[in-house]
Amino acid sequence: MNDQANRLRQMNEMMGASRSAILKPIQTQARVITVTSGKGGVGKTNVTVALAVAFARLGKKVLILDADLGLSNVDVILGASAPGNLFQVIHNGLDLNDVVADGPLGIKFISGGSGIYDLSNLSDSQIQYFLHQVGQFDNWADIILIDTGAGLNRMVLNFVLAADEVVVVTTPEPTAVADAYAVIKAYAAKGGQSPVRLIVNRVRELAEGEGVLNKLAKVSQRFLGLPISHLGFIFEDRMVQKAVTSQVPLMVAYPDSVAARCIDRIAHSLLFGEDLPVPRGIRGLFQRLLARG
Repeated sequence: MNDQANRLRQMNEMMGASRSAILKPIQTQARVITVTSGKGGVGKTNVTVALAVAFARLGKKVLILDADLGLSNVDVILGASAPGNLFQVIHNGLDLNDVVADGPLGIKFISGGSGIYDLSNLSDSQIQYFLHQVGQFDNWADIILIDTGAGLNRMVLNFVLAADEVVVVTTPEPTAVADAYAVIKAYAAKGGQSPVRLIVNRVRELAEGEGVLNKLAKVSQRFLGLPISHLGFIFEDRMVQKAVTSQVPLMVAYPDSVAARCIDRIAHSLLFGEDLPVPRGIRGLFQRLLARG
């Protein structure tokens, strides 16, 4: 109990002033936020799903696109099974509505499947059909969260480069920090210009999270000329694993847990922060993705 109370106190100190500076968001298309990591096992998908629930509670219409072909588990954490995937939309002529799952609080979920990796092999007519289908979500969603695979394969990097906004998730573990920097370095080397923001997950103490942020921000600015902004920390919380085991999102199962409160604050920072990029929608993202080949 003392550890939990201490973490809540540190969390309040860390972000206590942010609510007073809330600005109204201005938006004309869906915001597309790509969530990525340098390695697996840092809680990237848990963070993605938790943010989706937090946004939905703030009145936003949210879609999650699972773009992780290797270790796809958004459906498990969200507790929603997709009836199909984008491969079937592209190759079987299904309508997008046929492969979309409904999650809690009106959240929509779609699995990319291997269809995402087939984009460069599509005919012109298939491309136009696909863009028409995914473009429907720009008319519905306020926020689209893309959960990429971990690491530096070509498709993951292309998703990061095509995004309007990039969120990198890491933990304080030295190998995770090194791998997160590798992603940021590759992004900078390819000319990435969208805002890059950092979430440090599974933090035990405030100083630990600040140390990770300061280290990554310093080396990124010095060696890459790329500023990294800090979205927040998520404290280590056993309720996260309990929620995964029960296949109920953390923000639904344990909304008052320490980790859930951290996510709420991060969602507020993303939604109401300053210097938000102009959203170009999911159709725009896939057009840029296709242009990369």
